[in-house]
Amino acid sequence: MNILGLSFGRKMGNTDILVKEALYGAKEAALNANIRFINTVKLEIGRCIGCGACSDSLSKGGDNNCIVKDDFDYVEEAIRQADVIIVGAPVYVLQPVGQFKNVVDRFSCRHDNAAIEYQMERRRKGEVDAPAVFPEERLKQRYVSYISVGGASTDDWVSMGTASMHLFGFPNLMKTIGNMDVHHMGTTGNPVLNRELMNNVHEMGRQTVQAYGKPLEEIKWFGDEGTCPVCHQNLMLLSKTTKVTCPICGIHGTLSIEKDEVKVTFSNEQKARARGTFAGNKEHTDEIQNFGIIAEPKMKKVKDELPRMLEKYKNFETCILEN
Repeated sequence: MNILGLSFGRKMGNTDILVKEALYGAKEAALNANIRFINTVKLEIGRCIGCGACSDSLSKGGDNNCIVKDDFDYVEEAIRQADVIIVGAPVYVLQPVGQFKNVVDRFSCRHDNAAIEYQMERRRKGEVDAPAVFPEERLKQRYVSYISVGGASTDDWVSMGTASMHLFGFPNLMKTIGNMDVHHMGTTGNPVLNRELMNNVHEMGRQTVQAYGKPLEEIKWFGDEGTCPVCHQNLMLLSKTTKVTCPICGIHGTLSIEKDEVKVTFSNEQKARARGTFAGNKEHTDEIQNFGIIAEPKMKKVKDELPRMLEKYKNFETCILEN
């Protein structure tokens, strides 16, 4: 078993310490496991530039490797090799530090099981002259837990910490075992001074490893039960009716108030289509594949006019001075 700890915090800072403690717990549950820890602070991990080269290559029968070459390749290979992953990130302005999002954007789009399966099906049908195979280690079942670390004692200053971290694993269908919203760090001084916290982090690491190989439906969530029964976050998108949506999982529920207590119920059908399930991710893949069907006729209709319509944007620096 390969266990990976990823820390997006300062070296030997709070995030490093907490991820390492979770790895000690993980090691306790798998004495012969290979443990690897990576701190990303000094790594050069640029943003996704939206070039589409990875998707284009896969659709034409090739691999979907990223053409941007930096330290992301090193982190990506470590994730691919891992069976169990502990990810920790500090909160900067309500949500995890930007480097974390860079990793999410560049890893998830190229390890989206539903999108990859769509292209493999095209190959099986003979639409693309290429073998319908993809490296199995990239699609294997992984197990992950998250640690969000914030200095603030007021929880609304870290409100998108753990929620945003769930974006890391759902495209690749990683099974999330638990998450911890660790704030109050500004007044705690150092996490090792809070024994209960360290014990909980240790236990989350241990239980993340213990989940390895179990049927997914038998795995119990580590931590507090949230409003959403899938990601266990408490963020909800409200409509003008009793319909609400989990912004992380994309599932719809019904809100009610019973004796001043807010409750949200989600059907089994909705839970089965959450992001992080193949069915949920396939919905988005199908949506993307239909973009061209809808947009192409619009573009063809104005193909002769479009260059003129775009002229003032293409030559903005000149045109803005003329107005």
